[in-house]
Amino acid sequence: MVLVKPMSARTVITSPALSTRQRRSRGGTQPLPLTRDDILDAALPLVANLGLEALTVKAVADALGISSPAVYHYVNGRDDLLDRLCERVAREIDVDVPASLTWSDTIVEVLLRMHRVFEHYPGVGARVLSTQRRSRAADRVSQKVLDVLLTEGFTSGDAMDLLATLHFLFGGWLLGTRPLRPGETLDPALLERSVHWALDGYANTVSPITTPGPAAGPDHGDHP
Repeated sequence: MVLVKPMSARTVITSPALSTRQRRSRGGTQPLPLTRDDILDAALPLVANLGLEALTVKAVADALGISSPAVYHYVNGRDDLLDRLCERVAREIDVDVPASLTWSDTIVEVLLRMHRVFEHYPGVGARVLSTQRRSRAADRVSQKVLDVLLTEGFTSGDAMDLLATLHFLFGGWLLGTRPLRPGETLDPALLERSVHWALDGYANTVSPITTPGPAAGPDHGDHP
């Protein structure tokens, strides 16, 4: 069984953009240059503490101590800000899993890491599910899972089918956490068991080939 170290939902996150340098004055000529990374650095703790729904251009501007028009110079409105923030969060998913794990435990660990990241930034997971925007970070996660399946010896077709199954399963997990009352959470062990059931069931249905097939890239930008 993969051990998961829970992340405290009560941890208050502060922006490194503000902790390592002086706040910018509101309006007029900015005393320090502003970058898109500064915008996202300021947005991350807002989402971690208040959820994605609370993220607005004005909230980011207030956190940076600048005017809202200054933020619009780097993002094309709130939707663009949300999409860029989701991509930034997805980049935090670490797919460097210990080689000592079995193929199924490796996939379970990747999905549990996805869960921990999305749980830390409320609302991001649901936004990722609904966006049609291509995501390099999500492609990286999908490719990791796909490589594991192909290395185990599944055909390209079977590996892609299982990748789609995991996408549906994890998407249902993300949506299933939304209606919970304040203070309630789903046990990640349930996700772990569900993924193992899916993987074990699929492995018992199809037979891996002797020679692994060539890696096939994911056909969309969604996570598994």
